Amino acid sequence: MADYRGRGRGGERGGDRGRGRGRGRGRGDFEGQGRGRGSDTFSGYRGHDDSPRGRGRGRGDFEGQGRGRGSATFSGYQGHDDSPRGRGRGQRGGNYGADRGRAGRPGYGGGGGRPDKFAGEDMVFNPGAIPQPDPAITKLEDNLVKGQGVGALTAKMAQAQISATQPPTDIWFPRRPAFGTQGNPVVLWANYFTLDASAKVPLLKYSLEITEKDKAQEKSGTSDEKGGKPKGKGKKPKESGNKPNQSGDESTKRKPRSRKIHGIIKSALDQVAKSVTFATEFKDQVISLEPFVLPENKTVTVAYLEEGRDDEYEVKFNGPSTVDLPGLLSYLTTMRNPPEDSGKITFPRFQDAIDALSIITGYYARSNASSSALGRSRYFPLTLKGEQFDLGYPDFNRIIRGYFQSARPATGRLILNANVSHGVFRPTGVVSDLVEQFENHYPSIHKSLARLRARCTILSEDKNQKPRVILKIISGLADRFDGGKTTNKPKVQRLGAGAADVQFYLNAPAPAGLQGNAFCSVADYYKKRYGYTVNPKYPVVNVGSQVKPVYMPAELVEVIDGQPLRRKTTPNETRDMINFSCRSPFANATSISTYGRQVLGLDNPEFLRRFGIQVGKTLLTVHGRELLPPTIVYKDKQMKDKVVNVNEGEWNMESVRVFKPGRAIERWFWISIDVSGHRAHQRFQEVSDNMDNWVEFLKTQGIAIGKCLPDNVAKVTVQQHSPADAIRPVFQKMKAQNPQFVFVVLPGRKTDTEIYNVVKKLGDREFGYLSQNILQQNLLKNSPQVWANLGLKINLKMGGINHKLRDDITIVKKKVTMVVGYDVTHPTNLAGNAQGLPSIVGLVSSIDQHLGQWPATSWAQEGRKEMLGQELEERFKGRLELFRGVNQRLPENIIIYRDGVSEGQFATVLEKELPLIRNACRGFYSPASGLPKLLLVVSVKRHQTRFYPTNKNHMVRSRNIKNGTVVDRGVTQASTWDFFLTAHKGLQGTSRPAHYTVLLDEVFKDMPREEAANQLEKLTYELCHLFGRATKAVSICPPAYYADILCTRSRVYLSDMFENSDTYSTTSSGKSETERVIPVDVHKNLVNSMYYI
Repeated sequence: MADYRGRGRGGERGGDRGRGRGRGRGRGDFEGQGRGRGSDTFSGYRGHDDSPRGRGRGRGDFEGQGRGRGSATFSGYQGHDDSPRGRGRGQRGGNYGADRGRAGRPGYGGGGGRPDKFAGEDMVFNPGAIPQPDPAITKLEDNLVKGQGVGALTAKMAQAQISATQPPTDIWFPRRPAFGTQGNPVVLWANYFTLDASAKVPLLKYSLEITEKDKAQEKSGTSDEKGGKPKGKGKKPKESGNKPNQSGDESTKRKPRSRKIHGIIKSALDQVAKSVTFATEFKDQVISLEPFVLPENKTVTVAYLEEGRDDEYEVKFNGPSTVDLPGLLSYLTTMRNPPEDSGKITFPRFQDAIDALSIITGYYARSNASSSALGRSRYFPLTLKGEQFDLGYPDFNRIIRGYFQSARPATGRLILNANVSHGVFRPTGVVSDLVEQFENHYPSIHKSLARLRARCTILSEDKNQKPRVILKIISGLADRFDGGKTTNKPKVQRLGAGAADVQFYLNAPAPAGLQGNAFCSVADYYKKRYGYTVNPKYPVVNVGSQVKPVYMPAELVEVIDGQPLRRKTTPNETRDMINFSCRSPFANATSISTYGRQVLGLDNPEFLRRFGIQVGKTLLTVHGRELLPPTIVYKDKQMKDKVVNVNEGEWNMESVRVFKPGRAIERWFWISIDVSGHRAHQRFQEVSDNMDNWVEFLKTQGIAIGKCLPDNVAKVTVQQHSPADAIRPVFQKMKAQNPQFVFVVLPGRKTDTEIYNVVKKLGDREFGYLSQNILQQNLLKNSPQVWANLGLKINLKMGGINHKLRDDITIVKKKVTMVVGYDVTHPTNLAGNAQGLPSIVGLVSSIDQHLGQWPATSWAQEGRKEMLGQELEERFKGRLELFRGVNQRLPENIIIYRDGVSEGQFATVLEKELPLIRNACRGFYSPASGLPKLLLVVSVKRHQTRFYPTNKNHMVRSRNIKNGTVVDRGVTQASTWDFFLTAHKGLQGTSRPAHYTVLLDEVFKDMPREEAANQLEKLTYELCHLFGRATKAVSICPPAYYADILCTRSRVYLSDMFENSDTYSTTSSGKSETERVIPVDVHKNLVNSMYYI
């Protein structure tokens, strides 16, 4: 029965604090706390199931009423589904009350507000319970840094000519000159545990090669399971890229599909490692304590029967090699290479040993049937309902909270990085139950089941023999299109037809009681062959393919749990994912320290102890520093400099104007767009009046804009899926006036993305008009904040500077330094395999001493290729030419922020990209003047390091660490110049710091050591306050941020290609990617502008 005490209505856009549009209010309970055992810090706090439970109340939009009950375990969103309509559900504030309430959504209850204090803070901030950072590690870090020679090494690197055949080594990377000293010292929690490993326990590593067994000598013409045509007759064997071996011809050997590899490796290890302790990632590596007993050729044969076929595979064990764990442990205490290795060891050092440790520590979760492993490092518990959130109709996917873990090297010790992770997973269970869940909506069931792995129960004609279970891939429900154009195709009355209404052609000889060479219903087949009565209530499932269907009753097919969603999430799913994962830092830290350790098996000492490994019980603490923010300057009404107050990395533009207005907007027009069948134009007069108001507001910001002529206003009605047909004629009509700018009012429909893409393609590339889109609903709000934010973008596009630092960055203000950022984005989360789609490169550079303008250039290159090719050299020349044109001189220093590359690619950046940049400079600088000094820094946001406050005086309202917090020790290596910087104020969730690593330094090398470290941190932090379209410090420095935005804009020009990736992938073979892609260069009118912002 529904609980009618629920109150509050979850609006369509209920806010994340429980209040929002549609009156989304409710209560998320932050008071329910699990009674725990363990210390008062992040080291074993554990709630019992009998602890007070939080209650979330809410009523869905459709009067569905439900009362959420959050369990004490895993801070879950858990509620009853007994509401009569709308599946109303209220979510609690989870994790012992540390979570915030969730947002409302259609048919779901609103979340709760945030209290003044998160539950658990008193325990977290207990001064006596917070361990200080290990003083022995701090002392070792200081000693190692003092002993490193920096200047000579950097000079040697600057003179190095890196060849393609001689990859750069870690000795070329600039050593850390010193640890930073500026800022207010602070102690922080870090999401790391100590990882103690013994050098006395020898570790062996095997590399695996898996291929299908040679079938060249087997008899051809075997029949398929239907007794039909010979399998594979007349087909040429597929070739594989595997190396040939002694057992057969290369053309007959194929690698198994990834879904089979886990079972094949498990079977192989069952043969050779019965009494040996081992760990594996079930992909291609095994770590063991003893050698395996192997045949002479080191190859074992495995029969893979899980999918109902007698396939055989050969698993070759290459090795074993010895894992150099002693060398790694020695290196971490000295940060020096052995003399015999100098000059030939690539970065990162001892990666094989680090990988081995990650395999060992991850083996428990990976081999546990109650968890699902994604990639090499993420693990999701499948049976802990409190860690899941059902997304409901239409796909009934669910979000699961899991955990990431990875071994990492640090100064003087090994550490284990652990973090909360979230994933979306497909529905699971017997298909007949899923049909009930989907309420017999067969199109949705058909779509949802497609490509899911399932356990199929194969009945036996012998009543004394148990049924067997095989694994199959579900094609969907039986469909009238099954069989294609084949003869004797199945007869399916409709999608979702039951067993009596699905007939297939049964070849002779037929089983007893059945007629061969005739059509037979699924119901009759099961009844007469197995004596089994199929439930007529449920549809028939196809576990073959659409061309060659294999039909089974729904009650005999069970979808395997733990299958991740492979497509891009919908907007609603994305919103729910954000709401579910948005938790306080304390909630995440508590989860990692308690249930995370259980899921990852870190408290399973016996297995780890065999490998000589022990994981610390408590999260590490580290030293950090809170840097002072810079002072921000705008202009007042008299165009005099005016300082604004910066509070926690944020400020406002009240009573100020932009620092430097861009070019006056004298020729412009605006368009109001509606979609056929809607009524956005009914409010056209209101829209027109507000456009006038907005223009007047822009003038108060200091933006020069003239009056729009009556003929420069257009109402456009577009057809869905073809907006360009209506918009292009308007752009063409205005061409005679040579307009500088076009404003486009979007209707606020689901087609806005398509309309947006068309506007940007036409404006950026075809006509050369700068453009600004605004949603009609936002324009009609008359919101000064919305209008001001859009005004900042407009001023940047017109060449203006919105704000500056009062004290310009010293190295830049003399017009002798150019700052550059570049990034590559790849085709991801697309339909099909997306083969042949390009990657997009974005390159931006500064041209003024205030770092306010960042003109850009972009191009496409081979898909999924991170390293840049020859085009980088030509594009970099363009950046130098532009700088010289604006400043009448070339830069003496070039500071480069390279975004997005992993540690394993650092050496390749120096090997491949740095020479291209130097070659570009050689075309501009004379031998007498010498080349400019370069600083190359990699900026990374996609990492798993997080920091949490230990003192309530060193956090912001969201309970995150303060903006400006920098950490360069404790979880880093003294030999590498890197640091973590949280430049922004975390508004919700847990702040993610940016990680910066110096790959080349010719700029700061002559400074005193501490000054060099301090200056780079200060430069990077101050840059984060110069993101032109925001009134706050941003999380990643603007050169990298702008480059990422530029890539996103350039991808818009190829939207047809990306959105139709299946068609493109199958029709574009025969040419290279760069030959096939549409150029992403913009119109000549927009070159050297910030059109992309």
